[in-house]
Amino acid sequence: MNKHSDFETIYRATFNTLSKHVYFKVAKMSDAEDIVQEVYLDYYRYIQAQDKAIENVQAYLIQIANNKLSHYYKDKASFVSIEDDGHIVDQTEDPLQLEHNVLDKATLDQIFTEIMNLDETDQHIMLGYYRFGLNYRELSEKLDMPESTIKSRAAKIIEQLREKFK
Repeated sequence: MNKHSDFETIYRATFNTLSKHVYFKVAKMSDAEDIVQEVYLDYYRYIQAQDKAIENVQAYLIQIANNKLSHYYKDKASFVSIEDDGHIVDQTEDPLQLEHNVLDKATLDQIFTEIMNLDETDQHIMLGYYRFGLNYRELSEKLDMPESTIKSRAAKIIEQLREKFK
């Protein structure tokens, strides 16, 4: 195996975990994407320049991300609300049985606008679940809330969206 194929394998194996880690630590989706890109670029440069193997690559990437996040917050003077590219429902599986007629009556942009009008915690719940595919347990850990609270808040939000788009 060469360094390029090694990098691709590691990228595929670590991308979701690293992206989730960074997303929950920054306010804007575009900033999270930039940081993740920088982490992989730094890692790629490292493996091209070094002959040493890294024992735990995922931990190494998380450490690079934490360093990038530290610089990110030093450069930011104020907190900005979450921003996303409007692709809320990337997954078709929904344990809350989001009805197809809701999606038929409303565009994803309208749903995204409604979600962005929610409080920050509810935004994290909806984006984490639908955009990043986190399950309730993972959201519970990331948001430091009981899993039952996450579930009930998600159900409440879905019900509000159903009512809004009837």
